[in-house]
Amino acid sequence: MKTLLKIRAICAFTFRESLARKTFIAFFVLSSLLHLFLIFALDVDAIDGARAMVSLFGKDLEAFAKIDIVTFIQAGISYLAFFGSILLSLFATANLIPNMLERGSVELLVSKPLTRPLIFLARFIGAQSVMALNVTYLIAGSWLVLSLKTGIWHWPYLYSILMVIAAFAMMYALSSLVGITTRSASVSIMVVFTVIFFSSLLFQKDRIYAFLPSKISYYLFEVLYHVLPKTYELAQINSALVNGQPVIAWSALWTSLVSAAFLLSAAIFIFSRKDF
Repeated sequence: MKTLLKIRAICAFTFRESLARKTFIAFFVLSSLLHLFLIFALDVDAIDGARAMVSLFGKDLEAFAKIDIVTFIQAGISYLAFFGSILLSLFATANLIPNMLERGSVELLVSKPLTRPLIFLARFIGAQSVMALNVTYLIAGSWLVLSLKTGIWHWPYLYSILMVIAAFAMMYALSSLVGITTRSASVSIMVVFTVIFFSSLLFQKDRIYAFLPSKISYYLFEVLYHVLPKTYELAQINSALVNGQPVIAWSALWTSLVSAAFLLSAAIFIFSRKDF
């Protein structure tokens, strides 16, 4: 019980430290503005029960099936939340690991009666908590507003909360590994941005093998594809869930979870072996 209380204390400290960054305040403000937009600027008036007229800022648009309107809006928010939340949250949390390694901070942490793996995990969980809070506020809030205004309670939209949180945890595992090895938040951000940017390219690796100059390039693509989280495919799974469509393959999620576990384990191992 005492161990759990100490872990919770480190998580709470990390939560407060990351919450103090203006990025999360900006995230909260942007989410609130979106909610206000859905409340005051968007009107969906029923025509014959199945169809509805969409009005944006008082201007009438074409009539659509009401469920299509709701699903379309939620899919757009979910897409923005998937990538936007990851990038914004990364800006706010990428420095937590490097800051922990600064002289004075790391000595204080390792002096606690906790093992280093538990200290690192508590730091990791604390960083996730603020991100999870913001994503839940954004998606659950927009779902509630749209549901109350339209009468369409599209429950699959809420799956994106779990998908966005899981995707960020995977990318933050990579950020933590880079941060613990380089002690640089900037390098961590650049690496994660690069992985996200090239994720779609790695997904299409089978199509570009014929253009690779050597077997070394082939094996490099294979290693990167299997070791790194597959953000492009995770975004596709998220989109299918929100739209109520069947997910063709869950393998990207499971393999990305394994990759994240490997990256996080490597970061914990390096932290445990460092001499402070």
